[in-house]
Amino acid sequence: MTAVPAVEQFGPLSAWRCEVVRSRRDMAALADEWRRLERQAGRDTQAFQSSAWALAWGDAFAGSQGAKYEPLVIVVRDGAGEAVLIWPLMRVRYPLHLTLITWLSDPFGQYGDVITSLSGVALLEAMTAALEILKADDQADLLRLKFVRADAVAAPFLRRHALPTTEEYGAPWLDLSPFATPDDLEKRYSRTQRRRRRKIRNRLEKHLGTALSFRRLMAPEEIRAAIPVMLENKRRWLREKGLVSRALFHDRAEPFLSRLAERMMADAQGPTLVLSVLEADGEQLSWEMGFRWKGRHLAYLTAHKPELTDLSIGRLHMHLSQKLAVADGMKVFDLLVPAAPHKESWSSHVADVRNYFLPLSLRGRLLGQTYLCHLRPLLREAYHRLPPGVRSFLHLSEIHEHDESEVSPQAAH
Repeated sequence: MTAVPAVEQFGPLSAWRCEVVRSRRDMAALADEWRRLERQAGRDTQAFQSSAWALAWGDAFAGSQGAKYEPLVIVVRDGAGEAVLIWPLMRVRYPLHLTLITWLSDPFGQYGDVITSLSGVALLEAMTAALEILKADDQADLLRLKFVRADAVAAPFLRRHALPTTEEYGAPWLDLSPFATPDDLEKRYSRTQRRRRRKIRNRLEKHLGTALSFRRLMAPEEIRAAIPVMLENKRRWLREKGLVSRALFHDRAEPFLSRLAERMMADAQGPTLVLSVLEADGEQLSWEMGFRWKGRHLAYLTAHKPELTDLSIGRLHMHLSQKLAVADGMKVFDLLVPAAPHKESWSSHVADVRNYFLPLSLRGRLLGQTYLCHLRPLLREAYHRLPPGVRSFLHLSEIHEHDESEVSPQAAH
């Protein structure tokens, strides 16, 4: 069998020429063009499609998972050879010879989209050309695209050419534009709510026997040291609640987040990583990792020492993180998928989010229409009806291989 080159060029549909990038090395070669396009045309919700995010995934997975994961980044170029659309995807191989095409970096990513400078008819033509490449992929059974916001660049095209699953999601977010200062944000809350927040802090400090301090970690060595501790405490909390997170229990979670932090710190013009901590006598007690991009703070991962859960330390930390975002000039504080009461209490709006799929084989059609649309929602509902202790005992990671209900690292407080 003839070896497939890492980058393939295909004939144009209309004026467009498509390339498929299949290796970390060729993703790195594309990085300068990728950064240019994301800075010029990227939206504030597209940090998960940035070059830094994609290359951190490549760094973390290089040589670690055999042939299970393969980059499949589609680049559409115009007649002058300039990259005008980047669609970051990957091919994932599962047991029983089942192969899916998903967003690159699943399960670590959140909002899925394409980065492009095109619009209107030109965008539809370019995405049609890219889709023809995917349909011609005889190695894949299903194109599965999760967490597509209703206002995503790709959403109108996917609504026309792909199928939605029966599940609908929400992504809560707070509009920070009315608040010029952190003190203005305080005025959003009633006197009772402000008093409750003071009581939370007072109870925590009485329990700890010392004052709390809040700060953003700035030194690279502090960030590197905090990531494994933050993950360990989040995993402990999830286990105690009997919850599953593909992202957080993945064996590549720590290498990915560490490389992501390094890459984002090295690229001052791309998305920025923000890691804040609440401390007592120098001991870190809670964490919030977020990403800043074009005025939006994406609250990606919250964690705290599980023994402090009942003292509401996560609630206090969220309030301080939002105040920090206002102080730093952010316009949106985004709590990501899924919507939940504790998130909506911190938000002013909820974005609509859907999952889409497109069968590429008969097996893919059966998987999409039977499992994704019918069986999987029933399994999720049954699982979450179980008592936390039973869920913790069962830990049905295989059933929840694609469970978005807790895939968001920013899951709960």
